[in-house]
Amino acid sequence: MNLRRQLVLLSLCTLALPWAGCQYLRQVDQALAQGQMQTLEATGNAIAARLASAPELIAPDTRRNGRPPGAQLYLNPLPQAPVVDGYGEEWRALRLQPRQLLDRDGDTLAQITLGRHSNQVYLLLTASDRSPSYHDPRSSGISSGDTVEIYTASQQYALPVASQGPVQAMWYNPRRGQYERELRMRGRWTASPQGYQLELSMPAALSGGELGIRVLDRTQSDGGTPARLSSTLPSDGRPGALVEPLPQLQRELEHFARPELQLTVVDQEGFVLARTGEDWFAEGEEAEQPAVAPQSWLREWFYRQLLATDALPPLPRDQYPDNLTQNRETTGQWFSAPDKPTYNHSRSPGSERIGVASVPVVTRADDIIERPLLGRVIAAQSASALQSLTESAARRLWLTTAAAAGLVLLLLLGYASWLSWRIRQLHRAASNAVDASGRLRGDFPHPFIHDELGALNRAFASLLAELDHYHQYLRSLASKLSHELRTPLAVMRSSLDNLAAGDLDSDSRRYAERAADGGARLSSILNALSAANHLEASISQAEREDFDLADLMQVLTHSYADAHPGHHFELQRPETPQAYHGAPELLAQLLDKLVDNAVSFAPEGSAILMELQVERGEYRLSVSNTGPRLPPGFGQKLFDSLVSVRDDGGKAGHLGLGLHIARLIADFHRGELSATNREDGSGVTFTLRLPR
Repeated sequence: MNLRRQLVLLSLCTLALPWAGCQYLRQVDQALAQGQMQTLEATGNAIAARLASAPELIAPDTRRNGRPPGAQLYLNPLPQAPVVDGYGEEWRALRLQPRQLLDRDGDTLAQITLGRHSNQVYLLLTASDRSPSYHDPRSSGISSGDTVEIYTASQQYALPVASQGPVQAMWYNPRRGQYERELRMRGRWTASPQGYQLELSMPAALSGGELGIRVLDRTQSDGGTPARLSSTLPSDGRPGALVEPLPQLQRELEHFARPELQLTVVDQEGFVLARTGEDWFAEGEEAEQPAVAPQSWLREWFYRQLLATDALPPLPRDQYPDNLTQNRETTGQWFSAPDKPTYNHSRSPGSERIGVASVPVVTRADDIIERPLLGRVIAAQSASALQSLTESAARRLWLTTAAAAGLVLLLLLGYASWLSWRIRQLHRAASNAVDASGRLRGDFPHPFIHDELGALNRAFASLLAELDHYHQYLRSLASKLSHELRTPLAVMRSSLDNLAAGDLDSDSRRYAERAADGGARLSSILNALSAANHLEASISQAEREDFDLADLMQVLTHSYADAHPGHHFELQRPETPQAYHGAPELLAQLLDKLVDNAVSFAPEGSAILMELQVERGEYRLSVSNTGPRLPPGFGQKLFDSLVSVRDDGGKAGHLGLGLHIARLIADFHRGELSATNREDGSGVTFTLRLPR
């Protein structure tokens, strides 16, 4: 992994900044929510204290004292009188919470909804009965099939179930000793997909403030014992009281009203006695406004993830859950706003939070050991203001941290690119510090930046400068040795000649001849060293000219065949002339060195192949011979000065300068000289590439 990617990965640590900001925002959001809940509890406590000091406001009906829970029925206030036709269309539009009537097995037998408008009480009953049993007129009883019984404070009414038609409410008149029809109860029967449905109306005075309902389900129309039964009547048979909102309590509660605050007072069973303030279920002109933009849900989801808030249960329409209405402790809970267009069109449905605090209303009578629970005060308020504040802070935090992280990322990326560029420059300079001939180039950069990379660069430059000085010393060492050793060598050879001219015994003469041969070889070595130095200087001063490279190869091949009759020379070249601009004498000398090397290693009578190939942008001259393979690692080292792979013990006087001179000539022509083994391993091929 390069330095740039490492620094980019390291820059990801800047993501800890928005993470830390999110943690802080979560704490702030929780603190604001807790503060709002405490404010709601304080409001509820104040109202509960007021109601506890005046219990007649919340419990004016003393008939409910001691009545078992579940016997009471709630009268929902109706905005208008429904049409009593048995279909209940107006009831469904109001979305009121029905009361479930369960049989002995815990299954729902029927559900009822009660309401009041003006002086009339309305009832909607829907029974679940796949096979209703209707009244048989031949029966002696008033209702031989399924029956709905209604109990008031002073009377009991039997309503025989019918598939369609008007309701016949029958009551027993003891003075006449017969059943009579109650004409003040008006209603209609209709069939429903689940069974049957009853819609009924009667004067409120007829109930006497109490009402009980019992549903009888018979399998046959014989007036026998019902198979299923469900009732709101308690065990004592006395119907429960009708509970409805209290006007005096409503007026008292309005004194505590505040904008965007909903106050609700419920009794012991959770029935709403008074409510004022914000209504999140109200239908109005706001519902006709355009819906929120499609992207709002994504934004709300993002904020919910950012603030780590879980999905909330929806706000109940009519009745709060039992944990808010069925205990004696102060409790609180968060809900989501109803899924409908509201006044706040900047939010998607269900995204607005509503805090609800429930405070019990307990009497202050000191002589009562267990103070009775009169009801509860439920304060609800939308957290839209706090939520908007938090989300606005989250938005600013996101933009700020994203901009900061992006800026840091760009700076680190730029810095990493700059460092990477400097390292690549240093790597390129170090790679090109030595040319193909092994010479040190003197153009190593010297940076002026005083940091670790600059110090490393200067150390490399200093090291290469020292190596260049040492290399120059080694290059001039041969000429210095040749110059310094000539005079002592001449003295030694003249002394040996004089010694050989005298009278010597056989052993002394043999030793003198050996010394003379050694001196002659040493003299040839010094001459070769001197010639190599002079030739290197003369190569750089050679003049270039245009000539036919194919013709030069043809002439040289004939010359080599005449000079080395023990080997067979073959030439492969193009038939057309191949123009080249260079020094023909130097190229001929280069080929002389290659052919001399091939003749030295090729077996007697073997073929030496010379080839000229024309490729795109270059000429390829090659000399190939059979013989031993190159030792490993000598592909380029073979062209260095004083390097030889001949195994002759040094007697032939080969110093390894021929191929070195050949490479100098190739460098002069900006070519490349290489040596490789044949693919079949039968010999060696020397190749010269010259640019066209």
